[in-house]
Amino acid sequence: MPHEKFDVTKIARLDDEARFAELDPDVMWAALGRPSPRVVVDIGAGTGLFARRFAHLAPSSVVYAVDTEPIMLRWIAEHEAAALEGRVRGLLAEETHVPLDDGFADLVVMINLHHELADPLATYREAARLLRPAGQLLVADWARTDGAGGPPMEIRVTSEQLVSQLGRARFEEIVVHGGLPRHNLVTARKHS
Repeated sequence: MPHEKFDVTKIARLDDEARFAELDPDVMWAALGRPSPRVVVDIGAGTGLFARRFAHLAPSSVVYAVDTEPIMLRWIAEHEAAALEGRVRGLLAEETHVPLDDGFADLVVMINLHHELADPLATYREAARLLRPAGQLLVADWARTDGAGGPPMEIRVTSEQLVSQLGRARFEEIVVHGGLPRHNLVTARKHS
């Protein structure tokens, strides 16, 4: 599957809150039904921009900001807001393996990650492994729409392709949501 990894030399762009104009965390949280998870795993967290926001939206949670790049984890450690009191925890992982126990998380999020994955199905299966029964998954990634910015069109997928892959990973209650102008937004639940 064609994919393209983010250029880590452009790390500061990932931490720009202006990204929330197109990837609004409140829209994503509403799509999830405004949950109150205890443990959130943000796979492909980059600088932890969204992990920090989700920690604010779920004040009783611990958020594991997972990435394959040590430079991202250093950024997370250096830029965590003091108000979060250590609730955002950076974690080094492989693309298809996160070193956490089965059933560890209530919620797994993957934001602008799908187009970077060499084996999306394996990564979705890993997300399912991490989730407790009936736990939720949120996927947001660049849609196949015109416009400046973002990855090349040939590595973007449609919401139908995301739904198909999540079904193959044995997720249930797969729902496509609107609200993100240039991104697909899909939620699902781990099978019981």
